[in-house]
Amino acid sequence: MNIKQTITIYKATQKGKGQKLVEQGFDPIDFPYQPPTADGKCYFAAPNSRRLAEEYHRYYKDGILEVTIDLDIYDQFFKPLERLYQGGEQIELSIPHDLFPILNQYPRVLKPR
Repeated sequence: MNIKQTITIYKATQKGKGQKLVEQGFDPIDFPYQPPTADGKCYFAAPNSRRLAEEYHRYYKDGILEVTIDLDIYDQFFKPLERLYQGGEQIELSIPHDLFPILNQYPRVLKPR
């Protein structure tokens, strides 16, 4: 029996947007590309950086969206996107529109915090 390993990434959602992401998934229309203020990417805290999502939750106050992804898919598509957040210890992921279809294949849960 082959048990797939999974990994969870975290996103603090803006007020009123979390439930839509749970129900409808990620849509490029919700993450516009409008330089210089919006780069069109969806930002997540990496698997070991949930604290980063919790920090943003203090301002957004909607909840923390958890997306659980197969580890091999994460390593192939999302791990290369990992960057240190503002030079600190937390790791963020900036996920571009072209990866939304992969992201949308995985279960999403909105947690109050």
